[in-house]
Amino acid sequence: MSGMYEGAIQDLIDALGRLPGIGPKSAQRIAFHILQSDADVASALVDAIRIVKERVKFCVTCGNVSEEAECRICRDPRRDGTQICVVEESKDVIAIERTREFRGSITCSVVRLARSMASVPSNCEFANSWCD
Repeated sequence: MSGMYEGAIQDLIDALGRLPGIGPKSAQRIAFHILQSDADVASALVDAIRIVKERVKFCVTCGNVSEEAECRICRDPRRDGTQICVVEESKDVIAIERTREFRGSITCSVVRLARSMASVPSNCEFANSWCD
């Protein structure tokens, strides 16, 4: 992004512009909003980003975000382990959860699904046909 501004404000605009879904105009608007905000607002944003980078990881089971190895969905003992829903991305886990209809296990990639197949009974039709 070629800059119209100089120094720190342009660096901020450029950094924001590298985020997905943020174009040059949005990056500029956000940067100026941050600049015009109270120092407490900017500090809270910086702290939130730092804390997310330090604490949040992807659930080892489904790929959802969590501060623990497994997310709250996968830790839920009421889930039906005999049903598996495969989603493309971790953000899709929440979309499935919002429906409040699916109570099985969720995984977000075929790799994780393949790992979980080790615990699938040998008489499972899907597992046998998928692994052949």
